[in-house]
Amino acid sequence: MRPHTCGICGARDESKFVYSGPHIKQICNSCGKYVKFVGKSTIPDAGEVRLRIWSITQDVDYIDVAKGSSGFIEGLTGIDKNIVYWRLYLEIRKMEAVS
Repeated sequence: MRPHTCGICGARDESKFVYSGPHIKQICNSCGKYVKFVGKSTIPDAGEVRLRIWSITQDVDYIDVAKGSSGFIEGLTGIDKNIVYWRLYLEIRKMEAVS
């Protein structure tokens, strides 16, 4: 996923994805403002995201802390699984930037 420059806050970062009724919208990871509606194929696959997470940290305890703060839900499938793993990835990146 390519970084997006927010037209509201000016942040350049990868976006979050949230449900909006039956649709999925892309929102700014910094200020939470709407960017655009996206197709389900836009969201990176959970397997790909797990590899990204593992390249940042291999500390399972650290990942568990990020799961708690990102609202991670185990056992999801399909697009829901992709979205929660993407949120986990963004949370780990945020935690790494702070430490």
